[in-house]
Amino acid sequence: MALSQAFHDRAQELMSRYPRKRSALIMVLHEAQDEVGYLSAEAIREVAKVMDLTPADVAGVATFYSMFKMRNPGRYLISLCTNVSCAVWGADETAEKLKELIGPANEPTEDGLMSWEPVECLAFCDWAPIAQLNSRDIPQLTPERAEQLVASLRAGTPMEEILDEFRKAGAVGEHADA
Repeated sequence: MALSQAFHDRAQELMSRYPRKRSALIMVLHEAQDEVGYLSAEAIREVAKVMDLTPADVAGVATFYSMFKMRNPGRYLISLCTNVSCAVWGADETAEKLKELIGPANEPTEDGLMSWEPVECLAFCDWAPIAQLNSRDIPQLTPERAEQLVASLRAGTPMEEILDEFRKAGAVGEHADA
């Protein structure tokens, strides 16, 4: 069993909220991904079994949405918005810096610590270029701040501490008045 009893209990609770169990599929997939870090083939088969669906049904939904990861992204996933608003504020330069520091997009580092990915709009244009660390917002991720972020992750700084520091610094960022 790839997924814990706690996952199974939570899946049953989520499915009980709906007249049709299938309606809870996206939420159950989130639960599985939160537990494992990504949706492995084994996790997809287990979700399918729990929900009385075929693995193809579950995989079809999981692969449709970019929020679900089919490969292990590493312990930390940096998602950088590269949409127009963020590009105007330097997202392309930040993406180049992340590539330099971490490697190609969607490829975890050899030690499995982190990876990065370009994403579409994260709906926080005031903090452009906006990024997320494991789905938690990081304002104004400039190339310089990307270096600081990667260094903090490699140093083992707790994620909450990193996020607090980046949010404080981002709140007084250079284009906060723009």
